[in-house]
Amino acid sequence: MPTLDISNFNIVVSVLGGWISLFGLVSYLLKENFYLSEALISLLAGITFGPSALNWVRPMEYAGSAENLDKVTLFFTRLVLGVQLVLAGVQLPSRYLKKEWKPLALLLGPVMAAMWLSTGLLVWALVPRISFLHALAIGACVTPTDPVLSNVIVKGKFADHNVPKTLQKIIIAESGANDGLGYPFLFLALYLIKYVGDGGVSESGGGGLAIGLWFGETWGYTIILSTIYGAAVGWVAKQLLHYCEEHKFVDRESFLVFALSLALFITGTCGLLGSDDILACFIAGNVFTWDDWFRLETLDEYASILSRYCIGLNQINFANVSLEL
Repeated sequence: MPTLDISNFNIVVSVLGGWISLFGLVSYLLKENFYLSEALISLLAGITFGPSALNWVRPMEYAGSAENLDKVTLFFTRLVLGVQLVLAGVQLPSRYLKKEWKPLALLLGPVMAAMWLSTGLLVWALVPRISFLHALAIGACVTPTDPVLSNVIVKGKFADHNVPKTLQKIIIAESGANDGLGYPFLFLALYLIKYVGDGGVSESGGGGLAIGLWFGETWGYTIILSTIYGAAVGWVAKQLLHYCEEHKFVDRESFLVFALSLALFITGTCGLLGSDDILACFIAGNVFTWDDWFRLETLDEYASILSRYCIGLNQINFANVSLEL
């Protein structure tokens, strides 16, 4: 006699597949007519299906502990950001970072620092009994422009009608770079909390050690190393792909998704090194198409490939994050 198999796997896959299918049926209406992003809609869907409402999907039960659940969320979010940032770098025109270094330096330097300080001051003013250093740490987490959420204003009908192409490109570049460049702001606050906060009683060393670690570990190992590593991997990957494509070693399907596998490789290897995988992914994507060869080769097909992968990953990611709310 047939029996029902109401397992966690079957429930999650049914809800996920049904949700993505339903969203797909009305996606144009929601995104182009109501200007709602898949990120916001997926966030609301996750809250609806999760423990806060219908309780169809129970992530804590699957993970076994809050620690395991946090790890799964962190790892999947890293994966989504890595893919998104490599593809963001690939979308930019030839030598874009070199040509537009002045506006990017302004946005990633003084403007980003001002955003960090103003956000930290706002948190300090609104949250009772929080120290200024802790407020700065929180401010550093929300200062960078999210490359996933910024897609709302750089893609689609709204962007085509209201956002100039030059502004779209600078937003893509700024949102791609500043996620990784948020580390110095975050770790400056964290090192000061550890070695100076509470009178420096938690760890010995004081402000001198905090600043030394900030320059050595954060800037040297995390930022500079990840930039060099991302550029090197992106250049080598482009040379290998170009050679294989010229000699007819690679088929069209593998050629089109090569950047996605590159994102996975960089995310994993940078994670092993303990460096900044987010910044490395963006730099690699930009160097990968530095001479515009790959971008022009895939110009007609790449937008479609990009949309399919990114929309699916973004929906799953934001739904997964909201399940914990």
